[in-house]
Amino acid sequence: MNKKIIISVIVLMIIFLTNNYIFAQELKDLNITAKEVGVYELKNLNPIYEKDARKQVPVASLTKIMTAIVCLENVDINEKVIVDLSEVKKYYDEEYSVAGLKDKQEISYYDLVETMLLPSGADSGACIALNVFHDYDKFIQAMNDKSRELGMNNTHFSNVIGMDDKDNYSTVEDMAIMMKYAMKNEYIKYGITQYAHTIKDGTKTVHNALFQLANIYSIDVSNITGGKTGFTGDAGYCLLSYSETTPEPLICIVLGSEVKPGTLYHLSETEAIFETINKIYSEKNLVSEGDIIVTLPAIKSTKEEINVQAIESIQTIMKNDEEVDKSQLEIKYEGIKVLSPENKVGETLGKIDVYYKGKYIGSEEVKLTRRVPLDLKIWINENPAQACMFAILIVAGIVLVIRIVVKIYKKRQIVHY
Repeated sequence: MNKKIIISVIVLMIIFLTNNYIFAQELKDLNITAKEVGVYELKNLNPIYEKDARKQVPVASLTKIMTAIVCLENVDINEKVIVDLSEVKKYYDEEYSVAGLKDKQEISYYDLVETMLLPSGADSGACIALNVFHDYDKFIQAMNDKSRELGMNNTHFSNVIGMDDKDNYSTVEDMAIMMKYAMKNEYIKYGITQYAHTIKDGTKTVHNALFQLANIYSIDVSNITGGKTGFTGDAGYCLLSYSETTPEPLICIVLGSEVKPGTLYHLSETEAIFETINKIYSEKNLVSEGDIIVTLPAIKSTKEEINVQAIESIQTIMKNDEEVDKSQLEIKYEGIKVLSPENKVGETLGKIDVYYKGKYIGSEEVKLTRRVPLDLKIWINENPAQACMFAILIVAGIVLVIRIVVKIYKKRQIVHY
């Protein structure tokens, strides 16, 4: 391997490990009990901090996020089903979290998803799985197929609610992938950010377990915008959450937080993580609006090259005392290679992908921000007939203007008696 490549890889590893060490020291002061932790930028999943992020572990009710994804992508959300309580009664008997569905109740898939996500209703989750494909095993297979599609290669689901089973497991890293994808769905985002949801017939209101528990136990969760809680004997306390109060939106996953009477460490530890990030990180511009992002050659123009500017800033979060090192910034452009006066201001030319210290940061559409000036000599040589006609029209126009001016002048010279 080339020496320069080896050195670059080593430098990047040192930078990443140093950042993780600094944040790890901060977390140590917080006495985090979670066995597996991950904090990621929502837009690109760049890690801020990871602890055993690839370890396969039970994830309890975080499983229900995938249940919601598969449901919403395979049904008309307004379609209604009839609850068969005999099919879901075992979840009541075994004391799982339930939404309280009634036998023969008519309810839409939309309300089933929300009553599964907010109070973590196992009955709603089971009702979804039994009805979407009318085959529970087929639904489970769809969950695993979706996992593979998303690149969740260390995940396997064996049930739809996350009950303990050796074949129902995932990792912090895979949960982050799932969360990023899920946040694109308005119904899932609604379900994990709302305090309460009333089903459409108005007969029942359910509450978000995250915010309701925080209220009951007087736990500050002001930095947690939304999330999905989980708990089983094997998984411990789990929370998949995101924050919009941080310098830029972040995902945080805590798995295996310690279980003690009167405590909800998954909530308090997540809040402490977000609060700590707010203290030591800030958002910084890697590319600012107006920066030159690509210089393209021009033809048929008085300019040999045209500088194209960024129409929006591209940012990332960095430690407060860290400055942007432009030498570590890489911008890859894909699009039109050569400009001409035929290209108009505001026209989309392509896109840029921005990398910083080897990590993908984000993309931006590239638009032409300045006019490409026409070289008149080249145009005349290439279009003699059009140039001649244009010249004739100009001369004719000038003659017409002169005649009008002369006529007006003569009228003004007439003396009226």
